[in-house]
Amino acid sequence: MIALTIDCEEWDCPLLEGKTVKENGETSFSKKGNEVILDLFDKYNIKATFFVTGYFAEREPEQVKLIQKMGHEIACHGYNHFYRGNKNLDIKQDIIKAKEILEKITQKNIRGFRSPQMQYSEKLIEILDSLNFKYDSSLHPCYLPGYYNNLNKPTKIFKPLKNSNIIEIPASVSFFRLPISWVFIRLFGINRVISACKGSLKKGAIPIIYFHPWEFVKMESKFVPFYYNFRTGKPFIEDIEKFIQKFKKESFIVLESLLN
Repeated sequence: MIALTIDCEEWDCPLLEGKTVKENGETSFSKKGNEVILDLFDKYNIKATFFVTGYFAEREPEQVKLIQKMGHEIACHGYNHFYRGNKNLDIKQDIIKAKEILEKITQKNIRGFRSPQMQYSEKLIEILDSLNFKYDSSLHPCYLPGYYNNLNKPTKIFKPLKNSNIIEIPASVSFFRLPISWVFIRLFGINRVISACKGSLKKGAIPIIYFHPWEFVKMESKFVPFYYNFRTGKPFIEDIEKFIQKFKKESFIVLESLLN
């Protein structure tokens, strides 16, 4: 089994780089990217988990409904996508707001969460547990300077709280605990990801890969470092399709299926 997960959010990468520009808050990039993703997944009969921000869902409710109608899981990605280093953020209220928006649109209980910028913490898990979430997938069990240091955390599914049933579903990493999702696909190639996933499957682990809809669009922002734009659009689409074809004999699952 393999799980493809999509962090569906507004474009705010310039903001995350400290730049206040007009591009921030734009939802059209992810909307267009989702159209490509949905066609690709439909072609190969793949179901996936879309972690959607409340901000995006408010502005693109019909697309969120379409994603759900096509059999994909809708999970929560917070409301405001700016988590890392945001001193003004009230995490609990942000999550409550997003959850309410998503549940109103989908008419379904939202059970899964992924923090923007993969900002995993025990405090986050306690908040999610109090809000009746059933799983979190915010843990990237690797070391990335300036982002996170989770080398002491498990790489497989585990229960982060002793007195709770909430589970943590970490994003997959390579044998050396190097990231293999989103920008790292574009920077270092899909073959590295394929190799890492083969290794995980041999060990009986479920590869959890994540990327963003806007990566399926040719990005040409002048306000972000090169790696945000690098090999977006057609090259990235081809990489993901190659990955899918390589593992066509595997079952592609939604994360909430791991709760059963």
